[in-house]
Amino acid sequence: MAARKGMEHLVDVLRGMTESGTADYSIGTANYWDDDHLQYVLDNHRTDVYHEELGKVENWNGGTIRYLDYMSRYKNLEKTTGGTAIFIIEDRTGADVGTANYSVDYFRGRITFGADTGGSVLYLTCRSYDLDGAASEVWRNKASHAANLYDFSTDNHRFARSQYMKHCMEMANRYAQSSSSSTKTTVLLRSDVNANALD
Repeated sequence: MAARKGMEHLVDVLRGMTESGTADYSIGTANYWDDDHLQYVLDNHRTDVYHEELGKVENWNGGTIRYLDYMSRYKNLEKTTGGTAIFIIEDRTGADVGTANYSVDYFRGRITFGADTGGSVLYLTCRSYDLDGAASEVWRNKASHAANLYDFSTDNHRFARSQYMKHCMEMANRYAQSSSSSTKTTVLLRSDVNANALD
């Protein structure tokens, strides 16, 4: 099945990250991985963003400041083709700015306007996806399917099918470590406290 409008770019990237064809294997009547399967995994790693105040980027032009670019804290966004319930930019009154007024780098979360906004406050409602987290899940599913594979030897040939499962788990762990949903711990030190006090 096809992915919903606005998701094609994310599905394509996830397919590349996970080496997923459209008929790698079958479970029942379902062939993995069609676009719908990958979209389902992406939705498991989705963050719904409501009215995020966008960061303004100052553009200097001959000594004059212009405001053309705005940045979201979120990346890997679903496209505007998904509809205004999924991606919308509003001004401080809640009015829709209109997609004709800007272009979007959906992977970086950067919105570029065709004309100076004068530094107006703008708010973004969107869906953001953790591609690394989704890739980790796909690789784990592929490893699960490979669990019934076994090594065998015949006619002076050795087939180490278990290496495929090992490869899948290595890739799953690699992407899990860079996932935005993975737990990260940071030690913060006050400048007025001796660092040696922690020893």
